[in-house]
Amino acid sequence: MLLREIKQRNLGYFEQEVQKLDSWADDLKLGLEQEIKEVDREIKEVRRTAATSPTLEEKLSWQKKQRELEGRRSKLRRELFARQDEIEAHRNDLINQLEVQLKQQVEERVLFIIEWELV
Repeated sequence: MLLREIKQRNLGYFEQEVQKLDSWADDLKLGLEQEIKEVDREIKEVRRTAATSPTLEEKLSWQKKQRELEGRRSKLRRELFARQDEIEAHRNDLINQLEVQLKQQVEERVLFIIEWELV
C-alpha cells in the first residue's frame, strides 16, 4: 500500500515537472523563432533597399547592414540550438531522478517485540 502511494506521488511529480519543462521549452522556442523571423524580414527589407540604391556607397552601406543582420540571425539560431540542448539535458536529469526514486524499496523489519500478560 505504501509503495503504491509513493509511486503514485512520483508519477504526479514527474507529470508536473514534464509539463513545466514543456511549457518553458515552448515559450523559449517560440520567442527565439519569432525573433529569427523578424530578423529575416529585416534582411529582406535591406536587400530590397540595397537593390534600389542609386549609388555604390549606399549599396555598400546596405550590404554591410545585411551582413550584420545575417550575423545576428546566425547567433539567434545557435542560441536556439543551445537552448534545445539545455532543455534535453534538463529532461534527462529529470528522468534520471525518477529512475532513482523508482528504485526505492520498502523493507519490513521487526525492531522489537512486546509481550504482556494479564494477571
